Amino acid sequence: MKLTRAIRRARREGKVPLIAEIKVRSPTDGDLLRGRDPLQIADKYVRGGACAISVVTEPVHFGGDMLMLKRITPNVELPVLRKDFIGTEEQILESRQSGARAVLLISAMLSKQRLANLNEYAHSLGLETVVEIHRQEELRNLEGLRLDMVGINNKDILNLERGEDQIVPTQKLVSFLPKGAVVISESGIGSEEDVRGVISAGADAVLIGRALLKAGDIRAKVGQVVWSK
Repeated sequence: MKLTRAIRRARREGKVPLIAEIKVRSPTDGDLLRGRDPLQIADKYVRGGACAISVVTEPVHFGGDMLMLKRITPNVELPVLRKDFIGTEEQILESRQSGARAVLLISAMLSKQRLANLNEYAHSLGLETVVEIHRQEELRNLEGLRLDMVGINNKDILNLERGEDQIVPTQKLVSFLPKGAVVISESGIGSEEDVRGVISAGADAVLIGRALLKAGDIRAKVGQVVWSK
């Protein structure tokens, strides 16, 4: 199933569409897995009601790898988004070969032309894309793109998402996005109030990792987000 379809189906069912993220570690919180099996975490995400799963494969700062992606994709029925600092066609091809249904393209890390080329290449392979922005000036890179989804990162990826949790970027930017694209609010979302805040601002879905991975009961936390309207 396509990621956009999964998000829209969750909305029709009266749920908050949640893309639940698996991330080994973060620069601010350190080890997030704490020895747990990513596949078991993915199962809790599914059972809790998430509509999709995000897997961070970036190795240097976030501790990910492609093996984790390859383990998860054949063992979950939900669409999987690969998150990484993607800048080459080879990375997009390996994403498809590893079972991902969508890839993240970060506007701040790519020129406008490079972003356009990678976006079209992903589409040619049958993948959807989440084009991520954090600042208003990055909107210029979206002009002329065939957009599936736009992600608004509430934290600055160029600063490796350090800083306080907040949802202000989503609230500020959502009204400027092109019509028709599915809008995902990413990062900095910890509470049910945060979830309601970004959804009421106009986001179609939320992407949450750290708050889920740090929860005492992951499945219950997922359920709280999904039904936090």
